[in-house]
Amino acid sequence: MKLTHLLNKQIVIARLVTESGDKMVFSTVTTEMGHIQPMADTKTEIVEGVFGKTFRLYMEGDVDIQEGDLLRDPNGNYYKVKPDGVSRRTFGSFDYLIVVVEKTK
Repeated sequence: MKLTHLLNKQIVIARLVTESGDKMVFSTVTTEMGHIQPMADTKTEIVEGVFGKTFRLYMEGDVDIQEGDLLRDPNGNYYKVKPDGVSRRTFGSFDYLIVVVEKTK
């Protein structure tokens, strides 16, 4: 069974790939539907002195997403998948992903 009726935003997934030699660039992998929810009402410290907002993203269980991927929503917001931020879950007949991301722009 699919979560399609709950997913309301088109998310572009980009991944670092080697362009030539040592040069790495983000390249679009795919576009998938997802649902983004803030994990807290306030900003949290990401690294020393840098604050940002952490979100939880719900997606279908068969989506190709990895830690370090860069995501963009329809509003032009960018998110980065946190280390160990991708977890696959099952609830009854629903297979889905919970992806923990940080808003970067």
